[in-house]
Amino acid sequence: MAFLVSCSLISLSGGIPAWAAATLLLTAVVLHTVGELWHAAGFEVSFALAPQHATGQYLGVFGLGAGLTEASGPALLISLCITWGRPGWYVVGVLFALTGLAAPPAVRWAQRHQHADQTQTASMKGVPTA
Repeated sequence: MAFLVSCSLISLSGGIPAWAAATLLLTAVVLHTVGELWHAAGFEVSFALAPQHATGQYLGVFGLGAGLTEASGPALLISLCITWGRPGWYVVGVLFALTGLAAPPAVRWAQRHQHADQTQTASMKGVPTA
């Protein structure tokens, strides 16, 4: 949601007095930074949810997704924010918000799946589970 608000503030900074635009942009930068700090937690999640025997493979796929984002992101931002202007900023903000809202349920699903796999593995080995 921090990215959504940040993108909205950036979109509103055009066509207003310089002092107001500077205030909006400074606020947007602070909110975007907060969003970036929250986003950084995703790196810990990608490590924590990977099976111990396959951490490298899981982090490799995670890195591939990050690389694809870095490759396609500029073209997406240019086509939305520069070509569409204000509506493009709103679309980018909504995309950020939707992915941010989808992350917690996805992590909960992965944790349940991971716990079920551990329980199944332990029961196959005859180890009592908690």
